[in-house]
Amino acid sequence: MMRTKGQIEAEISQAILKFEKEHIGRGPEEIRAFVVADMIVVRERGVLTPAEIHLAATSDGKELIKQFRACLVENSRMLLNSMIREITGRETVALHSDVCTSSGERVLVFCLDDNVEVLPERGKK
Repeated sequence: MMRTKGQIEAEISQAILKFEKEHIGRGPEEIRAFVVADMIVVRERGVLTPAEIHLAATSDGKELIKQFRACLVENSRMLLNSMIREITGRETVALHSDVCTSSGERVLVFCLDDNVEVLPERGKK
């Protein structure tokens, strides 16, 4: 059975949420995944822990948060790529991420080896 774009996006959001809870100890306040042709963009809001919010008050603290989050993604790259492959059937060719220490948002961008968009069939009853 073909899944819709919305179903794929929801599955990805749930998988990333589970990853965040298991590896950071808490998930974001809000998470949304967007399938755009051969890319998946995941936007998370409210990702900073209370300790990170405290650290973000200084420029050194902001840099530490960014380094920690980048290291976590890099060390978990194989797991994240595997999760995306299981959901989409596509291989990840590049993974980009960043966290904004002032807004508490994080973005992950998975660049894939082929188009993922699956739209519902029209005109079928």
